[in-house]
Amino acid sequence: MSDFFREKRPYVTIALAAVNLLVFLALEVLGSTEDVNFMFAHGALFGESVRADGEYYRLFTSMFLHYGAAHLMNNLLMLYVIGDRLEEVIGHVKLLLIYLLGGVFANVFTVYIYEMLGINAVSAGASGAIFALMGAMLGCMARARSGLMGIGWQRMLLLVGLSVYSGFASPETNNAAHLSGLVFGFLMGVLLYSRKKAVKNQW
Repeated sequence: MSDFFREKRPYVTIALAAVNLLVFLALEVLGSTEDVNFMFAHGALFGESVRADGEYYRLFTSMFLHYGAAHLMNNLLMLYVIGDRLEEVIGHVKLLLIYLLGGVFANVFTVYIYEMLGINAVSAGASGAIFALMGAMLGCMARARSGLMGIGWQRMLLLVGLSVYSGFASPETNNAAHLSGLVFGFLMGVLLYSRKKAVKNQW
């Protein structure tokens, strides 16, 4: 079936992309999204602030902040590529649940790992949540024992592999969020996948 004639539209994926974009534009009007102090003042993740000051809201708000246009566009592209397919496989509510819980879990794990390693970094970005979506797609495919929505095993594993490699190739990337989000998403995909509602459309 052509994508144009698909009955289900990725409303949640589009809404999440729109929120990320609007937040970015608003912050650019107010200041610079490439300024660490500015981003910290507007909700970016910093472990000490969460642990010592109880600013737990940062575990959530940092998911919608991005350091510059390139960071934003890379994440929005990946969000749409994965979210568009996954939303039809598991539905709107489950996708939103995985995105939000996966992003928060990735940030909690980041705070824990950074404390262990003595890293003091101000983190921001939706990549933890997006890796959760990638993990969820893998989890759904594991349950279905096949590719889903035009994405086969080889293509999906290649996408995940390249994304993980890209993260480790950049010293500024929060790989703790990527990997923890991926694992969390996989488990959620396995738990939430429903064979009856999934659509298999291999090409």
